[in-house]
Amino acid sequence: AMLLFAVVGLWQGSKPKLFHSAISPHKLYRVEYYEASFLQEMVHRKYKMPAFARLYRINPEKLIKESDVVDLWMNGELYWYTFPPMNKVRVGRDIVFDNIPPECTDCLPLPESAVMP
Repeated sequence: AMLLFAVVGLWQGSKPKLFHSAISPHKLYRVEYYEASFLQEMVHRKYKMPAFARLYRINPEKLIKESDVVDLWMNGELYWYTFPPMNKVRVGRDIVFDNIPPECTDCLPLPESAVMP
């Protein structure tokens, strides 16, 4: 029983935990923020808030990219640059998802307040 408890505890500790998500202004993309797992925290001991992000296309549901583990302490601002020529999503200063297809081709550019909330 103790061995089973240890295995289940280790398995649960190795899973990252979702702590926030955000939808793009035109509701085509979603960014999910995950706390690093216990094992990832052990590797990145110097980070105050080890975390990573995943970028998804909403419909159809598809994981586009996943970032490396970075320190999101005071570093988690989200910027949607989904119009040409930039075509990127940026989370803080350490996570950049490049070459993202535009949200729509016939839309007017969003105001600065919607791009950088």
